[in-house]
Amino acid sequence: MYKVKKTVLTLIAALAAILFVNVLPVAAQGIYLSGSGGVDISYPNCTAKIPSVSFGVVGVTGGINFQPNNCLAAEASKFANLSLYANTGYPGQSYGLKYQNAPRACTASDLACLAYNYGYNAGQYAVNYAAGQGVSSSTWWLDVETMNTWTPDTAQNIQSLQGEYDALRAGGISTIGVYSTTAQWGSITGGWKNGLPGWGATTWTTAKQAAKYCTGHEFTGGPTWLIQYRGRTLDQDYAC
Repeated sequence: MYKVKKTVLTLIAALAAILFVNVLPVAAQGIYLSGSGGVDISYPNCTAKIPSVSFGVVGVTGGINFQPNNCLAAEASKFANLSLYANTGYPGQSYGLKYQNAPRACTASDLACLAYNYGYNAGQYAVNYAAGQGVSSSTWWLDVETMNTWTPDTAQNIQSLQGEYDALRAGGISTIGVYSTTAQWGSITGGWKNGLPGWGATTWTTAKQAAKYCTGHEFTGGPTWLIQYRGRTLDQDYAC
């Protein structure tokens, strides 16, 4: 009789453990636990003291395309829960001509093709640089901001972003999203609805304020995964 009771109690305990696990908060998207907090850092933060956080997003490039974040490896090593981001931009035809023949064969007048190739090579540079530093993550973000150089032609800008996205995918990155704001995304792409996850930038200063932006600000047409807000010394991020 004792053995039967012990077996029953063991089964009940196991079921309780399963139920307990199932009611815990689940990861909102990939490695981000809904309601958790993180920071994002890059080349300006090489000597910054990193607080205890649930995740970190580290810049691979040094503010613009084809430039390295020289402290990438050191910064990435500070996070067990790591994702990465790469800068974007498209200065125009003269820059696209530098990459005229790869991955696509473009004529000098095919502006869309040149823009795509530029973006693809920029993305390939970022992937290769990260790999060379021994840094990897399955989740990357494309940093799309007006402070970088773009053409006034949103169609060319879109092609450049598509190229960079395709290079990341070719490099084995499974999850790719976009960091921007509704205004900047509209200015650069004309409001391109590609359905990618969004990481929104704000001027808020608390997680509570940032959380309110998890809905209603889906600039890509895809769900908002992260909202950035201003910390005292580093940019902070709230996981939606």
